[in-house]
Amino acid sequence: MSSRERRRKIQGEENLLSANPNTLDPKTADAIGFGLGDLALEIAAADNEFQAIEAVSIQEIHPNSIQPRYSIPHDLTDIFALHPRNLVDIFERWIIEVQLETGQKDFDIVPYLRGDATRRGQQAESDESDAAPAEQPPSSKEQSLMKVVDLAASIRRDGLSNPISLVRHDDHYEIETGERRWLAYHLLYWKFGDGDRRLDGSLVNWSRIPARIVKQVDVWRQASENNARDNLNAISRARQLSLLLMDLHGWSNFATIDDSENEQAFYAQVADGVRWRIPRGQGERLLNAMGLSHAGQLRQYRALLRLPADLWRKGDDENLTEGELRKMKAALDSVTRVTVGSSKRKKDAVARLAADASQWRNRLRKEINSIDPNNKPKIRRLIEAEIRQLMRLITDLDDTHA
Repeated sequence: MSSRERRRKIQGEENLLSANPNTLDPKTADAIGFGLGDLALEIAAADNEFQAIEAVSIQEIHPNSIQPRYSIPHDLTDIFALHPRNLVDIFERWIIEVQLETGQKDFDIVPYLRGDATRRGQQAESDESDAAPAEQPPSSKEQSLMKVVDLAASIRRDGLSNPISLVRHDDHYEIETGERRWLAYHLLYWKFGDGDRRLDGSLVNWSRIPARIVKQVDVWRQASENNARDNLNAISRARQLSLLLMDLHGWSNFATIDDSENEQAFYAQVADGVRWRIPRGQGERLLNAMGLSHAGQLRQYRALLRLPADLWRKGDDENLTEGELRKMKAALDSVTRVTVGSSKRKKDAVARLAADASQWRNRLRKEINSIDPNNKPKIRRLIEAEIRQLMRLITDLDDTHA
């Protein structure tokens, strides 16, 4: 750049700074002052997307119905709608089911949240010699619960380093990024309430969470955060790819999730790679947003959108890899399928339901006799929730018969 051009550029920036300085935020003014030129305007545009961090009531925040990651197992959200008023019920049932899976009389998460001595911690401190007995690995349901518990414990110990981002609506907020952090705050509020004293002696109110307010949900910004964290499972990555493709092709071309048969059907609308090709000039952007290194990976994740429904849910709940899901799908395809009549299928379905009900009833009898009396109210709520689910199945059978 010549000295004349440099003087003209500096003069232009000074004119911008002095023309209406009250309209420039400090970051933009500093950027201009440091000679960043056009970049200053880009900074201003980016800053306008965000407002200052606010402390928002966790009860006023609703999850985003279309998102890549599902933090709560599917069978729990089959029973309880993911809504702030249902979260204590979800956590209670989640804990009880882990308790029943592990055979513990009581699965108390409070020691984990406080950082006290726990069974898990004692196992880590024990002798790691070859002679030590192998521990049973935790189930997928316990792992998913402990991810929320461990995050909550980290937040209680060290604070929330990264605020969530929300979109403001008339009567509530919608999550753009940070659903698991929001769940962690609900967990902390349930167990400690407001005025909780942290390890450093400070007091904190868990009923409100730090949040940035954005104008609208941006699936690309959502993908950037997920890519930075690099912790989406294969099904979540397939959902992320679907959302980005829908955004590229225009949301008006697709049914909403409320108008779709189920959540997988919503994402599977872009499963056809011929019909919904990656638009010209967008391939690199898509690879970058997904954190993938070659185009073949995009095709592999798109193929997951066509998985059988039960394999889709299993892959999501158990955090199976794309390779594992591909092998399981191939194994299913290789099995000879026997066609049976509709009446026999219905009869078999009823028989399986009856067997499941009998097995569940016998299991509960044993558990109720052995469980600590203090936990019996929790078991009662578990049974009540199961009854509601069975009543839905009975209604479905009646509708089918009609």
